[in-house]
Amino acid sequence: MSRTTECFTDADMYLCMLFQTPVEVWFDGELEDSGTLIEAYSDDVIKVGGVYYLRKLCLIKKIA
Repeated sequence: MSRTTECFTDADMYLCMLFQTPVEVWFDGELEDSGTLIEAYSDDVIKVGGVYYLRKLCLIKKIA
């Protein structure tokens, strides 16, 4: 059973920020960062753990 759920929408990102849910950042099929919080997001980028990622190039998963 998977402990992660993918975040696709702005609502998913907002809820992760609101409830301070830790997330994983996957880039090109590899885990880049785990257990950090979403600090900010826009239509194009997401800031996680002080690092900016292009939303269209990475996958964000919230950790349950």
